[in-house]
Amino acid sequence: MYPHPSFEITPPRERAGEVDFVSGRTRLFGIVGHPIAQARSPQTVTHELRQRGADALLVPIEIAPDDFDAVFAQLLKVGNLDGLVVTVPHKPRVLRHLDQVGPAARLCGAASVLARARPGGWIGEMYDGIGCVGAIERRGVRVAGLAVQLIGAGGAGAAIAFELARRGVRALRLVDPQTAKADALATSLAASFPQLALSVGASRLDDIALLINASPVGMLDPATAPIADRRIPPLVVVMDAVMDPDRTRLIAIAEDSGCVTIRGREMLDSQIVRAVDFLLAARNGADAAIAAWQQ
Repeated sequence: MYPHPSFEITPPRERAGEVDFVSGRTRLFGIVGHPIAQARSPQTVTHELRQRGADALLVPIEIAPDDFDAVFAQLLKVGNLDGLVVTVPHKPRVLRHLDQVGPAARLCGAASVLARARPGGWIGEMYDGIGCVGAIERRGVRVAGLAVQLIGAGGAGAAIAFELARRGVRALRLVDPQTAKADALATSLAASFPQLALSVGASRLDDIALLINASPVGMLDPATAPIADRRIPPLVVVMDAVMDPDRTRLIAIAEDSGCVTIRGREMLDSQIVRAVDFLLAARNGADAAIAAWQQ
């Protein structure tokens, strides 16, 4: 045996370490938004998927608004991508990229959960309304017959408005700085729910039983609130759909006023099981996914 003249052969290194929750067979899900650091879906949806025995992960995917259409169209081509959760500001923009939309997404013009249906292509449905109203009612507050003020008429706001109307609220006031958006939502609601007392205008807290913030105000700047008031009538129940920070400025005002408060994480928790039902049912086709939403 002759040694090499220029270097000494060393024994092999110890084998590299590895984790046990991901492999080349793992199916991929994602949450798409901008910003994305506040998202809790990577933890919660991944937990629910793995609780059901699925070899799957949900990861954060940040896409800037100016890049959305170009990047998103390519994202849907990823072969091991089975579904997406969509957050602000992209919920209204995903519909043009889908092969099919469910009944709630069609009504409110936005989708929050997308699944690759086999067969059937990409299908989208809206779960924000189910999650928000479900969180409220899980706290013992029945929305039927209530007068409600909803702040925010975007994708999430539209979904929540339709679910409130479907559950039988008595009156609904829509508040949004973009009045044309609020007017359009009111027109759509009136066509589907002619018995609902609808109004569009400035915030007013003395004639409602339930206040819901479905706008992103309070997320990017935790010092801001979607209302100018610093006191809220104590009998008003306050729901803030913002998930990060957990205690938004609106929630702080409401708590200081003696109101019952419901936080954004409760909305997310309320819809996780239903959303994962939809994502996994899509493996059996678009009809199976819609059936899961309707349950």
